[in-house]
Amino acid sequence: MDKGIDRPPLPPPGSARPLDYVFLLRPMILVPVWTFYLLGAWHGQNISGIPTDPLSLFFGMTAFTLMLGAAYIVNQITDREADRANNKLFLLSHGIITIKGAWIEASLLAAASIAIGIFLLPGRFLIILLISMVLGILYSVEPVRLKRRPVLDIASNAIGSGIVNTLAGWTASGASLDGYIVLLPYILAVSSVHMVTALADIGGDRDSGLMTSGVALGRRKGMILATVLMAGASIACMRVGNRPALYATLLSLPLMAIMIRAGKRKPDQTRILLPAIVSTVVFSLTAVFFFPFYLPFLVTIVLLTRLYYSRRFGIKYPSL
Repeated sequence: MDKGIDRPPLPPPGSARPLDYVFLLRPMILVPVWTFYLLGAWHGQNISGIPTDPLSLFFGMTAFTLMLGAAYIVNQITDREADRANNKLFLLSHGIITIKGAWIEASLLAAASIAIGIFLLPGRFLIILLISMVLGILYSVEPVRLKRRPVLDIASNAIGSGIVNTLAGWTASGASLDGYIVLLPYILAVSSVHMVTALADIGGDRDSGLMTSGVALGRRKGMILATVLMAGASIACMRVGNRPALYATLLSLPLMAIMIRAGKRKPDQTRILLPAIVSTVVFSLTAVFFFPFYLPFLVTIVLLTRLYYSRRFGIKYPSL
């Protein structure tokens, strides 16, 4: 989870390096994308009883990563004033990468994603990619810009990450849509985590005129809603028989409940984000249990991200 960071002076505007364009995709917030994609794939495989083709899993994950990376770049373009106020996402908010360069990269990523969908994946997956692209535009770009609309900002994330994301993995597994109801809890879990991340950005979003759910509810009410949503996810897990998600949601719940008290005062961003970070870690470890290769992949991403931010900006990120 990206958050505001105390840091030394930044590189000057227009001084982008090749690696900057890689990390403009925000690998750390792609972690939940990969996690829920893999969980969707496992559920599809488990329901159908058919082993997932590794190549389909790989191409699907690659295509979905490219499309979501493009969406995150567009979001940074439109959010750069709020990101500057929140002291985060320096590459665009502080002009290190130009807006033109960012638009070009986003367009190339989306085109590459669609090309993979057309030539290497089933038609259903291409539809999922196109839905993701449309959602990304609606979330970030005026006049709709769902991010600045309370409730709809959470709902769009629930649809994008809780439904479309897991459905991408499910489709890559080769399973039919029969039994997809087992993924229902992820919609509520994603909504909960997004609510927490919105709380961390209240200050900058309010100053930038963005009426997000975090701004509308405030920290305490927002954390209560996040806790209720995660509890709802736990109940949904029991109703649909999703035991992996049940364990993950139950492990995430206590910290969210504890953080409700923190809403009475103004905690720092690290403390606000802690429930979201812990939830992401718990769900990711659940995915690791089913796909062991995912652990070294995650460790590599975290280490490379930490090395990049240390060398490029002189800061420790990610960190608790």
